[in-house]
Amino acid sequence: MIPVMCIVQKGQISKYRELKLKFEICDFTQRLFSEDADIDWIEVPTGSGFTAAQPSTSLITSLQSCRSLDQSERTLLLKELHNICMNGAGRSCNEVTVAIRQAH
Repeated sequence: MIPVMCIVQKGQISKYRELKLKFEICDFTQRLFSEDADIDWIEVPTGSGFTAAQPSTSLITSLQSCRSLDQSERTLLLKELHNICMNGAGRSCNEVTVAIRQAH
């Protein structure tokens, strides 16, 4: 399983979009790592997340790779994951932050 953490503010993303995004992230991890994603979907209470001193509309997604990635591959995967999250969550490019970290 590939650990993935998604953090959003409660009420920012509909259940439909949440399920769609989870499906697309699972497809991404299957294609790249031949493993399912173990998604920890975290909704912080309304008003508990801020960006630029305003209630946040952002999505933060962090994925842990099961193998070592060189920088060029990491960059390509980050761009793809960013697009998946942006489109799946219906957020602008400025509202999505993604990270891919390596297992220890």
